[in-house]
Amino acid sequence: MQIDVVATAQLVNSEVVEGKTVVVIDVLRATSVMITALQNGAKAVIPVTTPDEAFEMKKQLGRDVLLGGERMAEPIPGFDFGNSPLSYTADVVSGKTLVMTTTNGTLAINNSLTAQELIVASFINSDAVCQFLSNKEDVIIVCSGNNGLYTLEDALCAGQIIYQLQKAGMAVQCTDFALAQKALYESHRDNLGQLSTSGYHYNVLQQKGYVDDLAYCFETSISKTIPVWNGQALVSYK
Repeated sequence: MQIDVVATAQLVNSEVVEGKTVVVIDVLRATSVMITALQNGAKAVIPVTTPDEAFEMKKQLGRDVLLGGERMAEPIPGFDFGNSPLSYTADVVSGKTLVMTTTNGTLAINNSLTAQELIVASFINSDAVCQFLSNKEDVIIVCSGNNGLYTLEDALCAGQIIYQLQKAGMAVQCTDFALAQKALYESHRDNLGQLSTSGYHYNVLQQKGYVDDLAYCFETSISKTIPVWNGQALVSYK
């Protein structure tokens, strides 16, 4: 297995991902939302890049559509929900389609759509993701980052996935950058949350009062749900 890691959504393009298995990570909080929503019964998640696209998608799809997402870590006016995974409970999302736009995560996904296959990961489903990847040959892990900047939490999650694959006995060959993310995770795997408290985006969310979101997003492998791109939307991998 060959693994590379891309540091931000802005660095992804069709040449980077074409023909490869892509794993998109946005721990805080887009991919954590997507996993949670599908686990709790959402039919699909459609990632778009702008609020206007989201409003137009809702017009096209009609009923049973929820709009979710953020700009500057705040809910978007006119949307049903923001970017807190804890908002997407079963009584809210069951049977619904979630149309999402976020600053980083949905951009990373849309920039990766020429991949051979695309899945979504976070700490909360990392074990399931590693099982999915166990028979893949060419993997690109895309860290969404924050407005074009590298983020600790996405890097740690990428490193965790690489570490777990190697620990499971996979013959993994990494680029230097992928090795660096694995080394970062391996050095701090017992205090991920503590290290991440030093990160910029973590502190933005903490200052805005999203303390429960932060605790949830750093839980490891509490979900077996893997969002997978089916050509039109993200749905639960069967």
